[in-house]
Amino acid sequence: MASAETSVRVSRETLGELERLRELFHTRSADETIRQLVRERRARALDWMLGSGKGIVSSFTEEGRFESHD
Repeated sequence: MASAETSVRVSRETLGELERLRELFHTRSADETIRQLVRERRARALDWMLGSGKGIVSSFTEEGRFESHD
């Protein structure tokens, strides 16, 4: 995929937040910082969508299969 550049207008407040996050993430640019945020958000969304029983549902066992047919 070819890289394309474009400009995005943000407030000074948003720019300051982005700079603080850039330092926190140890990224080299605002673009890298935004990409990092997108990756983290995407991972959280996938965990939420695909892992709805995490920590709630226990692993299936052969014994458990027989118990459910009582």
